[in-house]
Amino acid sequence: MIGVSGGVRHRPLARWVARLGTDGSEPGTYRVTGRVNDGAERTDARALPLFQDPAWRRTSLLARRGEGSAATALALQHSVHGDAYAELDDYGRPLPVSAEGAQLVGRIEERWDAPPAEPEVLRVLAGEGLDLRHVLLHRLGGETEPPPALFHTLPWNDLEAVAGNVLTMLGGAGPVERPRRELRHWFTPAATRLAGPLAILERGMREGRDPVMLRYEAASLLTGLLAVRPERIPQSTARQLAQLAEQLSTRDPLLRHTARVVAKRLHTDRTQVRIPSLALRLDSVLPPAARTTGASHIRTIMDGPFVVQAEHTPGGQVRVTVTLPKPADRAEGAWTADTADLVAPLTLRSAERKAALFWIALRVRESSLLGGLELFSPQGRFELVADEPPVPFAALRTLSATDLLPSLHASSTATVRLWSSAATALPAEHPVRVALRLYRQDLTR
Repeated sequence: MIGVSGGVRHRPLARWVARLGTDGSEPGTYRVTGRVNDGAERTDARALPLFQDPAWRRTSLLARRGEGSAATALALQHSVHGDAYAELDDYGRPLPVSAEGAQLVGRIEERWDAPPAEPEVLRVLAGEGLDLRHVLLHRLGGETEPPPALFHTLPWNDLEAVAGNVLTMLGGAGPVERPRRELRHWFTPAATRLAGPLAILERGMREGRDPVMLRYEAASLLTGLLAVRPERIPQSTARQLAQLAEQLSTRDPLLRHTARVVAKRLHTDRTQVRIPSLALRLDSVLPPAARTTGASHIRTIMDGPFVVQAEHTPGGQVRVTVTLPKPADRAEGAWTADTADLVAPLTLRSAERKAALFWIALRVRESSLLGGLELFSPQGRFELVADEPPVPFAALRTLSATDLLPSLHASSTATVRLWSSAATALPAEHPVRVALRLYRQDLTR
């Protein structure tokens, strides 16, 4: 039965859809007869001109693909000419849904900008398959600001089981069993860079992988947790992840600041907690004292041995210096990275332009790691944030060389030499080496 929702635009949730035709052998059953997205497989189905017609209605239909068995699938049907399309999962199969689930999807579409989240809605949504929950929450999170409780219907118990394994192994307890289910991509509507690093870390610890690899995944996990929306995570999961962050910091002192920020952000009563962020808030207009004397305006923020200082000059330059603790010689069980091969992330945020990520090469001092950059002040108010943990140069392999060029141009000659020294141990196609070649070409122009 086609849902009734006058004036509401119903569009695909999944990226792929396929036309349905009636199955003559079984009355009331449909069969996938068309190509994926009518041949436009690389196009998001939501953007297909076909679905800009407001006459499409949300429904569920009994459908099959090929010789597979028929199952109730999430579908769209045209209220005038009756054409129908099934939504497809990642494997190109009709996306399963219960009749009650399809009605809920239609109801949410009718209130897309302020979807319902009462207990009955959560009950029905939690009972649907993971594919449906993922695509619905992915669309909602990308297009509107849904109630956080909707994200609590994701399979957080599975994530807690994996995090529990990591906590057990960090505590030195006996062997743990392999998690019952893989985390996969189900949690990305609520948090990116969470499930992936956590799953890899758990498996690496369980299989006794190299500490350098474990440290990298721990740093990736903490970086991901910095960006999560805590309200989208159930309180029990948030408490466990906060505990995990604190435990990870014991394996490398360079992770301690990030772990402290993460643990505080995930605190259940966040209104009563001060976040120890290394964030300096500045203004392109210097204070009156600096403007009249021509002196630099210096701001400093610290979290124990983690220090960020910004010297804002009358000429509009901002000299940023970061100081981090130098880890002691590697102790048994430590995951400490090679301190001679590290870069610290620094984010520049302003209202005038997109946030920019810079990388500061660190040099080893007697009791600390030190690095600096010279940036140009953007117009208006801006913020410098250094909460992410340092990583080896090799970890920049996922970035593009052009993303790294601004960091090289903001570096001193001595700092560029640190980049060059680190590049000698990297493959020729590594973004660091490519960025250095582009940087040198820029200097000769």
